[in-house]
Formats: sequence, structure tokens, C-alpha cells
Amino acid sequence: MSLYICGNKLFEYMVAYILRNNGYIAGVPRRKLGGRGAQHQVGVIGVDLNNSPFCLNTVLLVSVRDDGYADHDKDMQLVRNLKATLLDLEQTLPSRRELIRDLMDNNRGDLFHRIYGGKRDKETLTVNYVGGVFVVGNFSPPAWEYANAHGIYVVHLPEVMAGENLAAWQQRIREAFGKIVLPDGSITLPGLAKKTKKIPQFREILSSLRQPHNCDLTPEQSHDLFTIFNEVLKTDEMLPLTRSLQRTSLATVNGYPVVLEYNVSYKALVDAALSIYERKIRQVKSVAPATTYKPLDVVHLWANNITSSLDGEVLKFSYQVEKKDAPQSIQNLAGFLYIPHTVLNKRNMDRFRLRMPLKAGLSLVCEFRLNQPEQRVDNLA
Repeated sequence: MSLYICGNKLFEYMVAYILRNNGYIAGVPRRKLGGRGAQHQVGVIGVDLNNSPFCLNTVLLVSVRDDGYADHDKDMQLVRNLKATLLDLEQTLPSRRELIRDLMDNNRGDLFHRIYGGKRDKETLTVNYVGGVFVVGNFSPPAWEYANAHGIYVVHLPEVMAGENLAAWQQRIREAFGKIVLPDGSITLPGLAKKTKKIPQFREILSSLRQPHNCDLTPEQSHDLFTIFNEVLKTDEMLPLTRSLQRTSLATVNGYPVVLEYNVSYKALVDAALSIYERKIRQVKSVAPATTYKPLDVVHLWANNITSSLDGEVLKFSYQVEKKDAPQSIQNLAGFLYIPHTVLNKRNMDRFRLRMPLKAGLSLVCEFRLNQPEQRVDNLA
């Protein structure tokens, strides 16, 4: 029997999983966030510790919409709610700074629970709050423009993951949740069974989800459900989805977040970035300072085909690596890239660069070029 869990909640957890694999300390808070005038229940939070001098740690507040069809009123309200939450939290910044980087003596999981675990009336850390709306399918253009005008990013995730659409995976996850607790009360997932103190809570929330409701979970319940979700992704049945989420990268084109799907391991990307960095340093030492020669510091990729995704405002590039001068670990690199129309224009359409952060201070810079110039999309602004 599949459990009654709304698609938006499961989509939130997928986004949190993607953020974790992109360097964020991401999770579901156990409590509401205390702002200046209200308490706010935020589904997913991502903390970025890779900050530079003169910059605060970035805390990403996530809102999602998994429906494939745009609704102007709902999309606009989603952005306005997120904007109101960000504004209220920004007004709680204390006069005496307490930064997250000062708490880095803990492991990542313990750090997240230390910040967003216990009860707190108001937030006390000095951080930079950023809003991100993650969507699948069409998103209302006026809502998109309103979000960008207020510093909120809209990220379009692919509608197909591991060969199946989002709704199909959500239904399979619901069915997997329904098989966790046996009639005798035992837990089938080893990872959950080890958490002996939490088993009663796991049973309670899974039992409550057998009845239809509107996804109004408390922060504590949502946090526990995310724990269950992570254990479900470790099962053999969910392995294709897990690999797809792990190989979904959040990169930047012209400073705007875009989504890149790749087919190699994360370690292969790190090895490639280190190889390019080493090669760059070696070539710098062999070039006279007066020359204008620039050492190779990018991975060249061919964009073979450009189509429109489910959202007509988002372009879907299929790409493959140009093997000449490419590091050995990514000789077979290929995948898809999703970019909103407004991020590119006719001038940089044939050739543009993408930056993929991998670790603190380490990024892979990719240069995309059209395999055939006639593939240019003429309706770009």
C-alpha cells in the first residue's frame, strides 16, 4: 500500500539530496525559523560554508513546485511568500556577529542539527539569506521576473530522471514507504532499524501517512520523514534515481544557477579539475611573463543538439566532451544542460562558459560550443 505524501514534499527532499551532493549542508530543520515578526516553517535549508573574506555564510531557503504547468497566481504567491520570509529573517540579524564558520569544529550533520535542531525564538547567526525556487515544467514568466527583481533564483530541474518522469518516481517512493513497517511492527530498512530511539517516531509518522491529508507536517515530522527518505534512496529499487540525483550538478552560467546532468562519477570530475589545475601551474612556469599566452584552464564541450524542455522558456542542451586535451578521467563525459532563455543571448549562444563548483576553492570550468552553428536558436532575445 502506498502512503499519502504530496508530491511537493517528496520533491523538496529530492532538492535537499541534490544540494547535499553539491557541497551544501542541506536538510530539513526540526523547528520553525524565528524572524522579527513571525515564525516560519521552511521545508529545506541549504548552508554554504565556502565563503570568501568580507562575505557572510550563505543560507539558502528552498521553495518548490513540482506541477508541470504554470499557474500565474500560485507561482506569484509562492515567490511572494518566500520573499516575505527572507525579509523577515534578514531583519533579525544581530548587531554582534556570530558566524557559522566559527562553529566548524563539528561534523556537517551535527552542525546542521546544532543550528536548526533545538527550540529558538529568533535566529542569532549573522548570515546571508538567499531564496531559491526549484521547479519542474513551466513557471509563470511574470513570477520569474518578480523573483529575479528581488534576488530570488528560479532553478529548473529536469522533468525526466533516470528514464522516468518525476510523478512516476514519486509514486514508487510512496509505495516504498508503505513497505517499511511490517504488520508485527518491525522495520525493514537496516539504516532505520539501527536508530532504536527514533523507531517509535518513525512508526507513528508512517502510520499517520496512511490516511489522506494535505501534507501539513510539523517540522519534527518532516525532519523524520526526510531521514526515512534518505534510507529509501539506499535501496536497490531506488538506485537509478539515486544515481541520477547524485549526478545532477548546480552550476552557474553568467552568474545564474543552471542544472547540469553528467554521466561520470563525482570523483572523476574532481580528478579532472585537479589535473587541469596542475597542468595550468606547470604551463605558467614554462611561459615567459611577457607573453600573452594563456594556459589551458577549461574543459571544452560540444553542444550536439538544442531542444526546448517541458518549460518552453528553458533550453535543453545535449553535450559531449571534446576529447582532445581533456583529462583522462572525463574522456567519456556527456549529458544534458538546462538553461533559461534569458541567461543566454544571440551573442554568446554559440560559445559560453559554465562554472561547476566541486569543493572549497576547486571548480571545473567548461566551455560549450555548438557543434554546428546552424543549431542556434533564433528566438533568443
